[in-house]
Amino acid sequence: MYRTIGLLLALVLLAGCAAQPQVSEPIAPAIVASDPQRCDSRAECTTKVSRTLLFVYDYAAVGAPLVQRDGRLLFTPADAPVTDWPALYIRLAEAEHSAFAFNAQCRAQACRLTAQQLLQIYRSYLADKPCAFSTAVCRID
Repeated sequence: MYRTIGLLLALVLLAGCAAQPQVSEPIAPAIVASDPQRCDSRAECTTKVSRTLLFVYDYAAVGAPLVQRDGRLLFTPADAPVTDWPALYIRLAEAEHSAFAFNAQCRAQACRLTAQQLLQIYRSYLADKPCAFSTAVCRID
C-alpha cells in the first residue's frame, strides 16, 4: 500500500514538473523616453517645479499675464486682462511618482499659440530643452 502511494506521489510530482514552462532569460524592456511631465524622485520633481516657474516667468516676459499661485496650482486669474496669449492652468506634481497637469485656454477671438503648441513648449522646459514661444516648434526627444 505504501508502495502504491509512494509511486503515485512520484508520478504526480513528475507530471507537475513536466507541466512547468521552460524559463528563459528575461527580455529587457524597451527603452521608452520618459514623459517630461512625470517625475520619479523628489529631486526630479523639485527640479521640474523650478523649470515650471522659469516657464511661467518667460511666458509673462513675452506679454502673457502673470499667473497666480494657490498651493500646487498655478493659474491665470479670471480677472486678468484678456490678451492673445492663452490663459494657463498648471498643477504641480505632488512628489515622487506623480505628474504635472497642464491646460491652456484661449480667452480672445484668436490666440498666438494653440493649447497644444503651448503644451509642447512647456514640456520642452520640463525636459530642460526650452524652445522659444515665437517658434512653437519644439523637439524634446
